[in-house]
Amino acid sequence: MDGIRSWEAARNRIGRRGFLGGLTVLSATVLAACSGGTASSSNASAATAVSNVNTALNSEAKAAQSIGNSATVKMTDANVYDPATITIAKGGTVTWQNASQTVHSATFDPSKAAKAGDCSLPQGVQPFDSGLLQPGQTFSHTFDTAGTYKYFCVPHETLGMLGTVIVQ
Repeated sequence: MDGIRSWEAARNRIGRRGFLGGLTVLSATVLAACSGGTASSSNASAATAVSNVNTALNSEAKAAQSIGNSATVKMTDANVYDPATITIAKGGTVTWQNASQTVHSATFDPSKAAKAGDCSLPQGVQPFDSGLLQPGQTFSHTFDTAGTYKYFCVPHETLGMLGTVIVQ
């Protein structure tokens, strides 16, 4: 029974994708273990499979817990945000670093977007903008409201320089 509670707790921590991936690995391994051999070798193989899945689930859980209070997004010469999508804890701070040779922005203001779908904010959040950042400059913002924030670079929006911050 403790194993089931542990399994359910791990599933809740890592989310659906990680849980389903672990379940797939477990199912494939158990099927392979049960396809031949004696009962004792099948049980040993199944136990190994469960151990391997638990190890994978623990790794996924640690990755999920790494959603921290700070993150850095680089603005590149390829006119992309790296990473394009990040997840951060509510109350966390994101810093945009202009690592390119040209100006960029991190603009969270739908009224400045050339295309309506390129920028959106959770309900009640006021628009904000880094302004144009010169090469080497940074801009930081603390996210106090959970939700999905879509943003863009003013000079490079039409080139597809779009990003997303997910605040949990």
